Amino acid sequence: MSNISARQAAVVPIGTRDKTRWLAKAIRDDIVKKVYWPETAIPSERELMLKHEVSRTTVRRAIQLLVDEGVVVRRAGSGTYVRKAEGGPLASSPSSGTVLCLIIPTYSNPLYADVIDGIERAARGSGYDLITSQSDYVVASENARLSAMADDASIRGAIVVPSMVERPTTAALQFVSSGKPLVYLGRWPNDIEADGVRIDHYEAARIAVRHLVELGHSRIAYVEGAPRLEGFSMLPAYRDALVSAGIARDRSLARMQDEPSELAGQRAVEALVADRTAFSAVFVRNDVTAIGIMRGLRNAGLNVPGDVSVVSVNDSIIARSMDPLLTSVNVQPQTLGSLTFRVLSDRISGVYNGPPIYLTLKPTLSVYGSTSAPSTSRG
Repeated sequence: MSNISARQAAVVPIGTRDKTRWLAKAIRDDIVKKVYWPETAIPSERELMLKHEVSRTTVRRAIQLLVDEGVVVRRAGSGTYVRKAEGGPLASSPSSGTVLCLIIPTYSNPLYADVIDGIERAARGSGYDLITSQSDYVVASENARLSAMADDASIRGAIVVPSMVERPTTAALQFVSSGKPLVYLGRWPNDIEADGVRIDHYEAARIAVRHLVELGHSRIAYVEGAPRLEGFSMLPAYRDALVSAGIARDRSLARMQDEPSELAGQRAVEALVADRTAFSAVFVRNDVTAIGIMRGLRNAGLNVPGDVSVVSVNDSIIARSMDPLLTSVNVQPQTLGSLTFRVLSDRISGVYNGPPIYLTLKPTLSVYGSTSAPSTSRG
């Protein structure tokens, strides 16, 4: 994708169609997880508007999608209800055992929404249903969910974004011992017979820093928020990329915040400005943190990219909704999801019965309007 000017990069809001699909999926997932039970009402339009921060039009279109799918039914004067068990496609698991489970850390990260979409589309096309749950980055929560899936005869396999990689969890070992295939997504522990698929996070960081260096930046800050997980941090690659470019490392430019992503970005900028640390660019761990970065820069009276360039990782719908549009490393989340499903599917079908395989996808850079050559006053 070619570079475009800040003038050309006027805000492009998330499309109504994208918001509608996203909200419909969120409600559908809650039904699968029994947040809303068959024959019970889902939240009102106003409640859904407030919970998901969307317009009434988006809520109504999302509900209509679910009505069309047969997931929910409208009752005049009463509300919208989850379709009863014997009538709805989400009511029960297929007796033939064609269900896969997916455990991710959180639904709030848009990266995982794209990953789920890639897995779900591939699974549906192969006749599988997908049950998704979140661990909240808590090992005990991941253990409980995976252990229950190990004992469920309808579950054929699992995909897990692990909460820890120092060693396999007890539930992961239990799941594999039950004869069911397990595929790790993003990172993985040793000493377990399980496959793994990931993006090359090290290369993603090098691509981002190299882009800024090629534009002429040398005072490049790095910002990362909590939680900081082993195998996902890009700090080592950021440092190595600077060294490779012949730029001396300055510890004051690396800001590892204890706050969650968005707040971490804002707090990092505030600290950089308060400390009078000179910087002309910021490399951000992910698009959500970049929201806080942009807010912090705006609050400090700094223009993007005129005063400070910003580059991130994920290239999610958030990156394509900022003003200016956010230059971001595309980690191919939908491809990552579909490829992970394919590895699991090949295990289930017996197409592949060999030793564990580990696949790594190479990221690419999507250049938009948040990066440019440094100004003479801040370069």
